[in-house]
Amino acid sequence: MRELPDKARRGRSIRRVSTEKVERLLTLLQVLLDAGTPITSQEIRSRVPGYSDDDVAFRRAFERDKAELGDLLGHPIRAEPVPASDPPQEGYRLRPADAYLRDPGLTSEERRAVAVAASAVRLSGIDPRRATAKVGADDGGRAGTPRTELPADAAVVTLFQAVTERREATFTYRGEVRVVHPWRLRFARGRWYLSAFDTGRDGERLFRLDRIQGEVALGERGAFTAPEGGRGGADLLDEPWALGDQPVQEVRIRFAPGRADAARRAAPRARATVAPDGSLVLALDVRMVPALRTFVLGFGEDAEVLSPSAVRDDVVAWLEGIAARSPAVPR
Repeated sequence: MRELPDKARRGRSIRRVSTEKVERLLTLLQVLLDAGTPITSQEIRSRVPGYSDDDVAFRRAFERDKAELGDLLGHPIRAEPVPASDPPQEGYRLRPADAYLRDPGLTSEERRAVAVAASAVRLSGIDPRRATAKVGADDGGRAGTPRTELPADAAVVTLFQAVTERREATFTYRGEVRVVHPWRLRFARGRWYLSAFDTGRDGERLFRLDRIQGEVALGERGAFTAPEGGRGGADLLDEPWALGDQPVQEVRIRFAPGRADAARRAAPRARATVAPDGSLVLALDVRMVPALRTFVLGFGEDAEVLSPSAVRDDVVAWLEGIAARSPAVPR
């Protein structure tokens, strides 16, 4: 197994630094909330551990913290005059009304829907009831044990953070270090999958989380922009022939007129052309030919691989092998 490169080690360092920063931001938030009247930056410096003794470094860190805290709260933390100060000084404070999430304005039907979702499915070891109660979606404890509990290990939790905060993630996958922009997490077929842009391979990839080795290191917040609409690799699990790291090849398949709609639904990302006889030709981006075989077989005689010839020959040989192994049907 290769060692994590310098970039990955920096990612781990970033996580340690982020922990200290989170503690400092939480302390700063509490100090500003406890201040009945505006307090000066020097008073804040004395009450919040972690700031530098150097004036320039303190001012730089304080301005960054103030901006980040304001961003999290949804409004800037502005300076106010400190009462009875002579000479006049500027200070800072937070009113409780400005420090808590506003009511999202859910209807009674929406609150019930949130409560049902939280009671039906939850992540292992994470109880959502405190959060749902804050938006009026508490079921009053009637739901009891959820009908479905999804497994959630450290990698799942960390990558959820990476997706929501747009953080670059670095991990070892099948013995190779991968640096990715996480787009979407999905639980399917009893496993967690991550759709992400793989920076080393300059393309979208799908990762099984149970194949990640060791820890996941995260970079800075807001390091990348998600695809438009936030879909990312939403369809890759439904199109297994697009998975893997093999080079992409375009495979063209013709479908009988009566199966055109079903073929479109089964391969929504394929490029479609309708022939004069009403048949449909789909052009698929294929990395895993074996996964394509089952797709073609599902349409039986209504599907025909047109090109490339190597893929057509592979599918024909596979089907002939199945036919040869099948017992003869008595007439």
